[in-house]
Amino acid sequence: MGSSTTPAAESKPPPPPPHVVLVPFPAHGHVAPHVQLARVLRARGANVTLVHTELHYRRLLRARGIDAGDDPPAAEDGGIAVEVIPDGLSLDDPPRTLRAHHEAMERNCLEPFKTLLRAMLRRSPPVSCVVADTPMPFAAVAAREVGVPDVQFFTASACGLMGYLQFEHLLARGVVPLPSGYDTDGSLDKPLEWVHGMHGVRLRDLPTFCRVTASDAGDGNDWLMRFHVHQMKTAASSKAVVLNTFYDMEKDVVDALKPLLPPVYTVGPLATVTASSSSSSPASGGGDRTATSGIGLLKEDERCMAWLDGKAEGSVVYLSFGSHANMGGAARPGEFAAGLARCGSPYLWVLRPEMAAEVEAEVAGGEGDGLIVPWCAQEAVLGHPAVGLFVTHCGWNSILESVAAGVPVLGCPVLSEQTTNCRQASSAAAWGIGAELPQGAGREEVEAMVREMMGGRKGKEARERTREWKRMAEVSAREGGSSWENIGRFMEDVLLKVKETTT
Repeated sequence: MGSSTTPAAESKPPPPPPHVVLVPFPAHGHVAPHVQLARVLRARGANVTLVHTELHYRRLLRARGIDAGDDPPAAEDGGIAVEVIPDGLSLDDPPRTLRAHHEAMERNCLEPFKTLLRAMLRRSPPVSCVVADTPMPFAAVAAREVGVPDVQFFTASACGLMGYLQFEHLLARGVVPLPSGYDTDGSLDKPLEWVHGMHGVRLRDLPTFCRVTASDAGDGNDWLMRFHVHQMKTAASSKAVVLNTFYDMEKDVVDALKPLLPPVYTVGPLATVTASSSSSSPASGGGDRTATSGIGLLKEDERCMAWLDGKAEGSVVYLSFGSHANMGGAARPGEFAAGLARCGSPYLWVLRPEMAAEVEAEVAGGEGDGLIVPWCAQEAVLGHPAVGLFVTHCGWNSILESVAAGVPVLGCPVLSEQTTNCRQASSAAAWGIGAELPQGAGREEVEAMVREMMGGRKGKEARERTREWKRMAEVSAREGGSSWENIGRFMEDVLLKVKETTT
C-alpha cells in the first residue's frame, strides 16, 4: 500500500480576531483606563471600538478646539474606532449631580446603544463582545437584549469592588440605614467581620455611597447606594470581570472576589502594560505615545516640568485631588496652604482657579516655595525625580500612577471608593505606601504629616514599600508577568470563545 498524508486543508485555521466594543463612564478617570485597555487589546490583534456618550464627546471636541456642530462625527484613533450615542444631555446645561447623570444615561442611552449594536452586527467584522464599564449597566442590558455577550470592566481597585459588593449585605443585615449622628457616634468604626480579603475593615473604609440614613430615603444618597447594588448584580451575571490592578498587590482581595463573580482577570496597571505592548507589537503603532493622550478635558500647564527641573531630588510635595479638584473634608485649602508653607518643602499644587484664590491669599506674604496650576501631566510629574510625596484623594488611577513612579502618598479621600483605597494605602498590613491625613486637619497637622512623610521614619518606610510595589508592577506588566499573561487568557478564554458563539 502507498503511504498517505493528511491534506493541509484539514488543519484548522486560526480564529479571526474578535471585535470588542468598550463603553466607559463619561469621566476622565474612567475613560483613561478604557483607552489603555483598548490599546492593549488592539496590540493583541483585536478590533476595537470605543463608544462615547454625546455630552462627553462634545466636551472632548471642545477641549481640542473643534466645533462638532449638530452631528458630532465618529472618528478613529490609532486603529481604535470611535462611535457616539445620544444621551439627551445638553453641553450648555449638563446634569449637576451624579444621580442626575446616571438617570439620564439609563433613561436615554439604552435604545440608541441597542440600535448601534444591531448595526455593528451587520458590519465586517461584526461586534463579538461588549466590555461595559460597571457604572454603565445599560450597556450590559443592551448587549444581552441584542444577543451580544458582555464583560464588565471595573476601573477601580479590587478592594473598591469588594466594598461595593457589601452594600447589599449592609441593607440585609440592617447596618444601613445609619443613625442620624453616624459621623460622630462611632457607627463608622463598626468592624465588618464578614468581609473577606481585608481583615479589620470598618464601615468607614467602604465606599462613601453607603453612608445613608433613614431620612435619606428617596433622595440622591439613598438612590446612589441602591444603584450600586444594581451595578453589582449586573456585574455578577456577566461573562467575566476585568480589573485594572495587578495580582500581587491585591491578591487577598482578588482571591476573595473569585467565588462571588464570574472569572476575574487582573490586567493592570494598564498604563504600564500599554507601554510594554506598544514597544513589542506593530499593531499598537509603537513609539512612546502617552497611554491616555488626546482624551483630557483640561489643558495641562506647561510650566510644571521646567519648575521641577530646578528642584532637588525628592524635595517636592505634589498635590492633586483629581479632575474634580475637590478637597472634601480633609482640610480647608487655606489651612492646607499654611501648613505647606511652614513644612519647608517646595510644592506643586493642582487646584481649580476659584479654590486657588484662597490658597494664594494665605501665602501672599511669600512664605514657602510653591507653584499652583489648574492641571498638569500627572504621570510625567510623578515620574520626575524631584517629586518626593503625592498628596492625593486616593482615586485608583492616582494610586496606580504613584506606585508606577515609586512615590509614597498622603491620602485625603473625598468620596466613593477613595476611602477604601486610602485605608489600604495607609495600612502596613495591606499596601503600606503612605498615610492618611485626618478629616478637618488644621495647618499644624498638615505641617507635621508632610514633614513626617518627607523626612521621617513613616515616610521612609512608605517610600521603600512603594518602590517594591513599583518593581512588582513592572514585572506583572512585562511579557511573562501576571497581568501580561492574564490579558492573553482573557483573549483566549473569553473574547475568542464568545466570538465563536456569535458567528
